[in-house]
Amino acid sequence: MREFLAWGVFGGILSGFYACAPFEPHLDGLSSGDERLDVGGSVEVFSWWTSGGEQEAFVALLEEHRKRIPDAHVTNAAVEFADKAREQLGIRLSTGNPPDLFQANSGTDLFSWVQTNGFDDSASVVEDVSDLADALDWNSAFDPDVLASLTYNGSLYGVPANVHRINTLYYRKDLFREFDLVVPETLNELLTLCERVMRDEDIQAHAPGGRMACLGLGNKWDWTFSLVTFEMIFPAIAGPEFYESYFLGDETALPVQVEHTLNVALQMYCGGASSNCIENSWFNQDINERTWDEGVRKLSEGKALMAPMGDWAKGYLESHAGGALTPGVDFDAVPFPGTAGTFVFTADAFTMPRGARNRDGARSLLRTVGSIEGQIAFNRKKGSIPARIDISESHFDQIQKMTMDDFASSRKVRALSGLVPAKSRDLLHPELSASLRDESTEVISRFLRAAYPLD
Repeated sequence: MREFLAWGVFGGILSGFYACAPFEPHLDGLSSGDERLDVGGSVEVFSWWTSGGEQEAFVALLEEHRKRIPDAHVTNAAVEFADKAREQLGIRLSTGNPPDLFQANSGTDLFSWVQTNGFDDSASVVEDVSDLADALDWNSAFDPDVLASLTYNGSLYGVPANVHRINTLYYRKDLFREFDLVVPETLNELLTLCERVMRDEDIQAHAPGGRMACLGLGNKWDWTFSLVTFEMIFPAIAGPEFYESYFLGDETALPVQVEHTLNVALQMYCGGASSNCIENSWFNQDINERTWDEGVRKLSEGKALMAPMGDWAKGYLESHAGGALTPGVDFDAVPFPGTAGTFVFTADAFTMPRGARNRDGARSLLRTVGSIEGQIAFNRKKGSIPARIDISESHFDQIQKMTMDDFASSRKVRALSGLVPAKSRDLLHPELSASLRDESTEVISRFLRAAYPLD
């Protein structure tokens, strides 16, 4: 709740600050010459990339940038945990100390910086970069759904570095082979498999400490179980159209699809038991003490068979911090059971605040972010896929090739961060966690009845 109040205050400060600021945005396109897209110097990027895979991806991107501009010096001013990063960013923008670029998720998350007055982009605190898109032919190079999620009122406000698939399930390929397990394709198959795993003495004895979780997850900051519930289980039950319609506010607060979703989430959290959830959980018993990456690491530690997480988990598992697992050998990935044909996506976008100290250097970095070379280097480490649709699959491994194929053929829907404002997400996540701690769906049901639609 404190985070919500802080955001409301800073949002008001931002609107008032930029309404009165004398800054002129200098949006004259490229008519003065393309040379300023090759400007170096010091550029500060503000992000929440602090985990293994994330840092390596950013370094790989900067290596491509320095190949093009040797005198570029880019700093990643990273703040752990996205909501905290947004809060700190709001403070910096409101006090006239903006970074040169900052990270935002596509859709509503990015548009919160565009619609600071609550209804249009006249008081946007970020610059329109449509001139770059026109000059560099990005409008035909980038996926149109991704571009649409970064475009407001015909203006492009961010450059996508990638596309993330949210609804992904990772599993230990070697352990599935050892115990003759079948990768689940439907939600019922997943539930049946978890029931078996938690009862199987041989599987349980294999794990260090004598307990093998069916699913590894870290929910220390509440958002991860919300991701599993609303961006994986919910579309598996309701389908992509209803998922999107619900979060756009076009349904009732507690339709049967939502009630079913909450009951399945509780079943997984409590292991089907009516009490002592943590003891019986299909997740690791320290789920509420672990961050997202620590939850995913249960796979590399041999303490979980599967892990539901967005595909940034792939980059993490391949990193030294995540266990240096080999994709296709030690682990593999499939769409979350029941969501084949649905692609819940977000894009990490870089956006430029008005008043950036090194504006030309920032625009030069945006050029690298949107380039073929930059997208290949970044996504090979991040675990995601390029936002550009003109890049060959040959640059990527089998898991990413599958994701690229699915992105091209599936029904795309935006992630929760692209549909629901941050203030509502900041309330939704802890309400769900509180319900789980109460071993009931009542707390989250009351919240949805009171707060729906989440706008």
